[in-house]
Amino acid sequence: MDYRPILIICLLTVTLNFCSGQVQTPTITAISPEQIKDIGDTVTLECDISNVGKFTVGWQKTNRERSQNVNTISLGGTLAVFEERFTLGNDKENDTMKYKLTISDIVNTDAGLYECQIQVNSTNKVTATVELQVRHPPILQENLIATTVTKAEGEDAKLTCAAEGYPRPSITWKREYSAILPIGGQTYSGPELVLGSLAKEDRGTYYCIADNGVGKPDTKTINLEVEFAPVISVPRPKVAQATEYDIELECIVQAFPSPSVAWYKNGHQIHSGGSYSISQTGQPNDVTTSVFKIHSVESSHYGDYTCKASNKVGHAESRVNLYEQRVPNINYSGLKWSSSGRVLASHLGILLITAMLATLL
Repeated sequence: MDYRPILIICLLTVTLNFCSGQVQTPTITAISPEQIKDIGDTVTLECDISNVGKFTVGWQKTNRERSQNVNTISLGGTLAVFEERFTLGNDKENDTMKYKLTISDIVNTDAGLYECQIQVNSTNKVTATVELQVRHPPILQENLIATTVTKAEGEDAKLTCAAEGYPRPSITWKREYSAILPIGGQTYSGPELVLGSLAKEDRGTYYCIADNGVGKPDTKTINLEVEFAPVISVPRPKVAQATEYDIELECIVQAFPSPSVAWYKNGHQIHSGGSYSISQTGQPNDVTTSVFKIHSVESSHYGDYTCKASNKVGHAESRVNLYEQRVPNINYSGLKWSSSGRVLASHLGILLITAMLATLL
């Protein structure tokens, strides 16, 4: 006897019996609209569900900017967060259950996407999402902001700022002392300030300012360092002094990084010691002043001296000529008087007689 027709009939009967008792799938009929709150406020998020039956309902939170960061708020009637600020509630209206999540004393980290979830089975769930926005002052993200940017002269630079806050902050750029930006104007709006073909004059302090009208703006400082080859200036290219008197030769070097500075005569480097002493002084704006002092000038000291400066970007040099004159250079602060004073008196006497003769003529 063929039992297959009977088996088929039995299976159909079981299936029909199961289907006749099958539980209806729950449906989320409504969820709260977007909520915008201030810090310290209270908000209630509501999720309306029909045919909920014995299915489990929960809340889950994600951050819009960091969607991978998921936090479970509740599962069924149990809170998964241990904060008294969060409470659960529900009530029934006709065939609809209203599930409520209340958050009191709101803080800015409460902002995010709140998802109402119904777990239908191990692989299927019904969801609906409401966004909570929290008004709070701007906060510049320090991990995304370089405090110092170093570029070589002629290169391009991009200064970047990113800020959190609600409403979304606007970002403005300024220079120290309200100096003109390399791209023109005193301010620029946007998260990125792009500077092309940098010049040494572009170096300095830049301010990134985030503002959204809530609380105080947030400001960060970015130092732009521009590497450039030395530029030398000589205040006195020609210097006169009489023998037996001290004199100083000076060169002023502007460079970044800080340069090494050396003095030469006839191709040979001069070092401190004996008749010579050399000092270097750092000043603002990447300026180094080098002073080369000759003690008790002798005839062999007259001639050309070269001040040379170099750093990793380049080098430069400039000349200073020391020549002889009979009358001491009294404009020099380091003028050396002889012990008897006769030499200086003699020189001054000659100068006075020369001046009187010139007047008479």
